[in-house]
Amino acid sequence: MVFSSYAFIFLFLPIVLIGYFILSKLSDIKYQHIFLILASLFFYGYFNPVYLFIIISSVAINYTIGTLMKRSGYLNANVPDGRHRFLSPKELLIIGIVFNVGLLGYFKYYDFFIENVNTVFHLSFTVKNILLPLGISFFTFQQLSFLIAVYKGREKTDRFTAYCIFVLFFPQLVAGPIVLYGEMIPQFTDVKRRYLNADNLALGVYLFVIGLFKKVVIADTLSLFVDNGFAASELSLSAAWITSLSYTLQVYFDFSGYSDMAVGLGKMFNIDLIPNFNSPYKSASVSEFWRRWHITLGRALSTYIYRPLGGNRKGKLRTVFNLMITFFISGLWHGAAWTFVIWGTLHGMIVALERLSGSILDKIPRALRIAGTFIAVNFLWVLFRAESFSQALKVYTGMFNFKSVGISQLADIVYDGIINFPAPIDILYILGLTAVLLIVVFSRKNSMEKFKEFTPQRKYMIFGALLFCVSVLHLTRETVFIYFNF
Repeated sequence: MVFSSYAFIFLFLPIVLIGYFILSKLSDIKYQHIFLILASLFFYGYFNPVYLFIIISSVAINYTIGTLMKRSGYLNANVPDGRHRFLSPKELLIIGIVFNVGLLGYFKYYDFFIENVNTVFHLSFTVKNILLPLGISFFTFQQLSFLIAVYKGREKTDRFTAYCIFVLFFPQLVAGPIVLYGEMIPQFTDVKRRYLNADNLALGVYLFVIGLFKKVVIADTLSLFVDNGFAASELSLSAAWITSLSYTLQVYFDFSGYSDMAVGLGKMFNIDLIPNFNSPYKSASVSEFWRRWHITLGRALSTYIYRPLGGNRKGKLRTVFNLMITFFISGLWHGAAWTFVIWGTLHGMIVALERLSGSILDKIPRALRIAGTFIAVNFLWVLFRAESFSQALKVYTGMFNFKSVGISQLADIVYDGIINFPAPIDILYILGLTAVLLIVVFSRKNSMEKFKEFTPQRKYMIFGALLFCVSVLHLTRETVFIYFNF
């Protein structure tokens, strides 16, 4: 189930909210937790019930490993000398890491690995065309963080229901943010958060509606331009740049829309999810971009990959190496394709060059640095979106095709096969929309800034109602969020 659907907005969400807060009248909070867990499982298994077996097994095994890890010292202390001792916390952690990475590797990378083996060694192993379970990259990272925290003594293992709600809480289940156990469980066990809070509900609905509008009205409109552009046999200069800018804006509004909706949904349940998105295109460097884009993924990669490798503590060359490995893994995490790997690696190269340049970049006016960063990020998004290197090359070739400006091809980019407007109108439409969205991205306050300013006033209610009505009209073209694929 996706947030931007009739079923979610008009059935699932109202039923879950009403049921959750009705259960707050019972003395034990566990009934609310159980209800929310069951609702989240329904949400997760809505498209494909087979997914439920995978995630339930993952949750049960990780919780068991975490519990045994916590108890292993006591178990070993009570084993007589000479007898077989129980597994140590380190051994259990290794088992947990192997299990989680193995699960992710099988579902996400098995076919990728087999295809490359077949190509390199001219073999013919069977490709299974494995269906990727929703959110497996996210809940795998989340559970690995839990096991590592337990191993280091930073977290304890609570009730199984508490662990389930940490992993399965539906607003963040399939596309983040990647939250930590210690960030979530104290909120769910806080008695004051059990009960309906009208202010939080209003704020959550407001932020959810903003995210819904971003997704179904803006991002899904841009997806048509992107699909047409990448499907074209060749692109003129103007068509290639509009195609790349359209995807740059689509992925921005799609992911920021999801992030807004997730935070808004959490707020409706009195749960504060970490904002995962902070105007990344206003960044003055690619390094800053990654501190603003998918914030919790950056935190996870820094905590579990970059710092354990040594971070920036072992000299410049080692820092560059550590950055390259981290961004290589980031690219691979995003998708089982060499386009993603190269995309991540190129980002790592730019970040490494920025690190080596020291304070030299600071001498360049910030506006120029922002423009340069945006152009670089826009250029690399082409590789991220392309289904193959040849498709990416086609777009890149068009972006430098100065012999053919080809303004007329913009009308083909807009064409939806239903409504036929005169070509000049289509051209003005796509150019105007792109310009307006770029102005919004670079000059307007982001959702989190609006979130902090919100008060339940009439102007916000009217504005939210207007956005909601327009969004509902666009729900007929239901599409999944881009990050659902990762």
